[in-house]
Amino acid sequence: MSSDDLFAEAFGTESFVVNPDPQIFVPPSLTEPEVVVTSEVVVEPEIAVDPTSAVSMAARGNLIPLSAARDVISSTEPLASVDLSEGSTRFRLEDGWAQGLSGLQGSAVVPAFVTVDGTEYQLTKEAILSSTSAVGLNPAYTTRTPSGLIEPQLNYWFGEQGLNSPFKLLLVGTDRVGSAVTRASINPFSNVRLLNEALDAITAQYGDTQVLVDSKFTHDLNQTFLRLVIPDHVRLINGTGTDDDVWSVGVQLKNSLTGKKQTEINGYLFRWWCTNGAIDTRMASGVWSRKTGGQGDEVYEWARAAVDDVLGGLEQSLDSVQSLVGQDIAGEANDVLRDVFSHYKIPVQLREQVIANMVESEQLTMYALMNAITVLANQADLDPGHAESLMRAGGDIAVGGHARCNGCHRVI
Repeated sequence: MSSDDLFAEAFGTESFVVNPDPQIFVPPSLTEPEVVVTSEVVVEPEIAVDPTSAVSMAARGNLIPLSAARDVISSTEPLASVDLSEGSTRFRLEDGWAQGLSGLQGSAVVPAFVTVDGTEYQLTKEAILSSTSAVGLNPAYTTRTPSGLIEPQLNYWFGEQGLNSPFKLLLVGTDRVGSAVTRASINPFSNVRLLNEALDAITAQYGDTQVLVDSKFTHDLNQTFLRLVIPDHVRLINGTGTDDDVWSVGVQLKNSLTGKKQTEINGYLFRWWCTNGAIDTRMASGVWSRKTGGQGDEVYEWARAAVDDVLGGLEQSLDSVQSLVGQDIAGEANDVLRDVFSHYKIPVQLREQVIANMVESEQLTMYALMNAITVLANQADLDPGHAESLMRAGGDIAVGGHARCNGCHRVI
């Protein structure tokens, strides 16, 4: 069957019209997170996937060594901090400091400075925009307004007037560079310690096993998405038309050193064939609340227990993935796609790509639909928030979102 014939069968003779939805969710981006450039991974011979197969070769460029990811997250720890005390804090912005700012990463150093108790620190893009946000100035206004008007407002609120709650400047390394500004009450939760707790739980569950990291790995002070994959533990999904359609289980760690994102742990499912992943929304520990759980070391005990719980349910999640293969949507694909796009708030600009992926797969099943969505998260230029939303949608379809009303086909 040709792609054109498949498209006609799936969507009718008329073109599938994407109806723009004003409620489409576009995740906010506090900074332009730094996406780690991956390196080639050597897959261990004992992995239950032939290392010379197309599956393994495709995955090599999309998994990175655990040591490489650890080095990245370790580079921002430990964090030092300086209190932005009333009366001793003075900001200085050079003329034209915001020129070209939109094209810079959040960690880029810019010609903006703050002096605290006689010591001057140069600021990153993230730090200066966090400072202006703290006094009620949005980025669009800040970057369009002359420095001579922004600087007095910062000095007034941080120095003379004082803010309602104290703030602190976070420092990475020994250089006098302020990397972020956050509320003084925020205690950064260590990504390294969270990772260690997760690895201890994996060892307890699977023994001394290899752990790799999905290259859809994002890390800066505001947000970290770290997805661990256990390649020795695989499941063959049957009936997909692919002889070696294997999946591995894993864990997603989500954290924010500045406290701007919640700390969260989820199950993670990794498909070797297309190296796409799905965030298991059923096997979720929930999130750690700083308000009710606290700012102390209790979070690490919670993380260990949460990973234990997540790992204990991933086999059931793979059962659910297998069940999608037999869920045929031929003849109702149009209705199913419209409902999935609406229910999971797939961004309008990505919907036609999902349809194209379905047509290319030449399969009209919920399994094909799940993969058509999650494979989009592999795009290198995709915002990390969008990527996570796509993987969450895929995971939800896998573990429960495939349940639909027999009459209207809406996701239950």
